[in-house]
Amino acid sequence: MRTTIDIPDSLMKKAKKQAIEEGITLKEFFTRTLEKELSVPDQLSKAPWESLRGAGASDQLLPEDSGFEGYSGPDWNHAIQVNESDDQ
Repeated sequence: MRTTIDIPDSLMKKAKKQAIEEGITLKEFFTRTLEKELSVPDQLSKAPWESLRGAGASDQLLPEDSGFEGYSGPDWNHAIQVNESDDQ
């Protein structure tokens, strides 16, 4: 199939250079590149933690299992200021 697309000059120069270095035609380069790009599953549609769903259980965890028991480091919300009314 023939088609016409506009490609930025800098990108076209890179594509031509890469094709020459690999000893292939520009058509072969674009075909291979598109096939490679389109064969990758759409990973952006899934949250990265979706693959972990059902792989563990947290129903047996207790608050003290968090690893923060006895933590004396800086408070995570030290920059948050609460404006309280003087009318109390």
